[in-house]
Amino acid sequence: MAKRVKAGRKQKTTGKAPKRIGIVGFGFMGRMHYGYWKKQRGVKIVALCDSNLTQFAEGVEGGNLQGADNSTDYGDALLYDDFDCMLNEARLDAISLTLPTPLHLPLTVKALNAGVSVLCEKPMSLDAKSCKMMLNAAARAPKGTELMVAHCLRFWPCYTELKKYIDSGRYGRVIAASFNRYSAMPGWGKGENWFTDESKSGGVALDLHIHDTDMVNYLFGMPRSVTSQATYNDDGVMTFIKTAYDVGGAAVTSEGCWAMTQSYGFRAGYMLTFENAVVIMDTDSTDVMKVYPARGKPFTPRLKKGDGYEYEIAWFADKIRGRDVKAVTDATQSYDSVRIVDAEKRSAKSGRKVTLK
Repeated sequence: MAKRVKAGRKQKTTGKAPKRIGIVGFGFMGRMHYGYWKKQRGVKIVALCDSNLTQFAEGVEGGNLQGADNSTDYGDALLYDDFDCMLNEARLDAISLTLPTPLHLPLTVKALNAGVSVLCEKPMSLDAKSCKMMLNAAARAPKGTELMVAHCLRFWPCYTELKKYIDSGRYGRVIAASFNRYSAMPGWGKGENWFTDESKSGGVALDLHIHDTDMVNYLFGMPRSVTSQATYNDDGVMTFIKTAYDVGGAAVTSEGCWAMTQSYGFRAGYMLTFENAVVIMDTDSTDVMKVYPARGKPFTPRLKKGDGYEYEIAWFADKIRGRDVKAVTDATQSYDSVRIVDAEKRSAKSGRKVTLK
């Protein structure tokens, strides 16, 4: 089904015909993508798709960040409740796919087969095997069809600044690094809380902790092995995981937790000890990121304004428009990050180190 809504202010475009964008899934994250796609030049949002059309009539609540676009004036975009119908009718160049994880594989493959580029929310899919199927579909897709997985931390200013320190050697080599991500169990949205079902969400390891696993992969490369510990609730649902990564040098760990109280909310951070500095990030701190150099006074770096969602969508928009972009991510690396999490889960269950090939 498609429904035309009242025309609003049209997006400004310049030069070549704008790329035609569809957004699939219009909950919190879909509205986040929607708001940032509207800011991009050379693109036009022509279709919005959600099987529950009431999503378009009201705003949404939830998520650990504020930024979802809750407007209900969608310009001249068409509203769909059927993905196949949208794919057949809307003449799309690309989609943002923000539906629950079990739908990432089938809908991404359909879009890629149709020559439609995909920006797929993380995690890429529920396990490495299904991620590989997505990679294969991308390899078979018509030339110029792109697949990107939205690992937003790779674009987040307090993480991009950290990568500069590591790559430049500004403070010497990294001696130790720890990353953390703590949250109450997700419960936003209406109806069944699919996050508590690991067959649908992948649980805390794949949905929350993968942010830091992917960051370890990005900053230090593919680990040789992982050793993990986990805690499970009375229903057998993993609520906490902690992992040590063998990256062939620095002592690197990360932990993720879904067992925090609702009053605690969400908090994430890192601490890296370099030869000549300590660098700390804490989302609950006024400074967010702070550097403690071996010489001189502690200081707060001047970070780019904006968040990772905005920058990742801008990067993808440039990529589908054929512009040269800095290498930040590719779908193979996203597949590798899921492979790491698969290994972490096996390690936590067995109590043994798991080697990655």
